[in-house]
Amino acid sequence: MEDLASIADLNDFSQLGVDPADAAAAFLLKVASGMVRRYLQQDITATAGDVEYCDPLSGGVLLSQLPVNNVTKVETTLDGATWTVADPATYVVSRRLGIVSPRAYTGLWPTDPESWRVTYSHGYDNVPDEIKGVVCGVAARAYTTPSGIDMERTGQRQVKYNLESGGFTPLEKLILDGFRIPRVA
Repeated sequence: MEDLASIADLNDFSQLGVDPADAAAAFLLKVASGMVRRYLQQDITATAGDVEYCDPLSGGVLLSQLPVNNVTKVETTLDGATWTVADPATYVVSRRLGIVSPRAYTGLWPTDPESWRVTYSHGYDNVPDEIKGVVCGVAARAYTTPSGIDMERTGQRQVKYNLESGGFTPLEKLILDGFRIPRVA
């Protein structure tokens, strides 16, 4: 999976002048990208042709990745073995919420677990600048203070570690919360 920000983005953000070949900076961007993806529970980058087996809830299914860019195929099974392609006129898609719902009076829709199979594309073609900023912020903090020490004093030995909740500052969490799945509490 590609990083959500580059070393050039890190340099624009931090003005640190990081060498593009710096392996430590590249690793920190990879770690920060993973932290953001895990927090958002999303891949973020554009992916086409993803196939997801879904459990229907209240007459529809929730896709796990957002934003949904396009649903190319919805298949259902009533017996767990034979898949039938649904006519696109028989269902509706909420791309923002990632919900696929059957239209009323369009036939029998299965309710068993994993009885729907949806092929779709999702994610952002270009990573939003806000997400890049969070990734760069996390990576820059770790790059400039690799030991995690924010302050150190020698007289009577005092050390203060730079710890944030989950690795994000309150502002970064606020930014990321704007990209979280709307249906997740």
